[in-house]
Amino acid sequence: MTQANKARTPRLSIIIRIAVALSAIGLLFYLGDWNIGALKNAFARLNPLALIAAIVLFMLANLVMALRWWLLLRAQHVRIALHACAKVHYLGMFYNNVLISSIGGDLLRAWYITRHTHKRLEAAFSVVVDRLIGLSSLILMAAAFGFLFPVPEGTPEFNLSLDRVLIARIYRYHPHIGLGAAALIFVVTGLLLHPNTRRKLHLAWASVRTRVERLLIGIRHYATKPLSLLAAVALTFVAQSLPIVGFWLIGESMQLPIPLKYYFVFFPIAWVLGAIPISPAGAGILEGGIVFLFTRLPGVTAENALVLAICQRAMFLLGSLPGIIIHVLGAHLPRRVAGPEGDEEGGPEQPQDRAL
Repeated sequence: MTQANKARTPRLSIIIRIAVALSAIGLLFYLGDWNIGALKNAFARLNPLALIAAIVLFMLANLVMALRWWLLLRAQHVRIALHACAKVHYLGMFYNNVLISSIGGDLLRAWYITRHTHKRLEAAFSVVVDRLIGLSSLILMAAAFGFLFPVPEGTPEFNLSLDRVLIARIYRYHPHIGLGAAALIFVVTGLLLHPNTRRKLHLAWASVRTRVERLLIGIRHYATKPLSLLAAVALTFVAQSLPIVGFWLIGESMQLPIPLKYYFVFFPIAWVLGAIPISPAGAGILEGGIVFLFTRLPGVTAENALVLAICQRAMFLLGSLPGIIIHVLGAHLPRRVAGPEGDEEGGPEQPQDRAL
């Protein structure tokens, strides 16, 4: 592959993901039967203090997640100061909200945490374990609240069926949707049959297989530290619950008839979907998921669900602003060598690091 082709591939990937995000947002507004007056009324019922409380809870949740990551690093005998770990975590959280999917910032987390230690492989691997624990806990939380926790007596049950307006719009434009799906299948099939694509897939599989083998070795190492893993899981449930409680406060301020149970089911599902790397920061995917899931509840309009989705995006962006401040000030970079292991904000600082 030439240098020009190598440069084009990332740009093409970004363009595709942005197109997916715009398409998802477009479908969200196009298929929805939106009432502008009802949307304004929904925003008018929103108490700004509830949104501020949700942002504060989100920031506290990320401090808990930084503590979880710090424990996972210590389980790998990577000694880094907690405040340094928190700075890199907030940096990654900010870029999770502006890069492709909600895992883009994890790559930056893995890169910068290795600047604090000579145990670079262990430090980078801790980011993978941190993400896996977070995603698996979201799935467990949604399942537990969905199947184990009853709703108050007399509360209407969750209805997964599509509403009539949505069905009518899909049916009306089904030829265009079918044509688009057929074109997509044709393009994907052509790409898969192309020799260059098959060669890239073969190389990608070899790379994935090597990484999976290293992942299994790392997991076996963590398995020898069950207490650290249990503590990480417990901290994960606390961290994930805090922003969900914030959304419940927003819903209560809007007087939405939504039992607390469904907040703990729908938001985890949406966050798992948002982690799929198909759009920048899960744009459109997160919002569409929230609107679709909450409107399955009787008494919740699409406008009310959209306000929740917009508040979620605002909370993510505003709550992660400390990350960009940390980056601008260079506070995420190591400042000194603490010892022969290069830990505790260790690792020799490179003169060119300050320019990054």
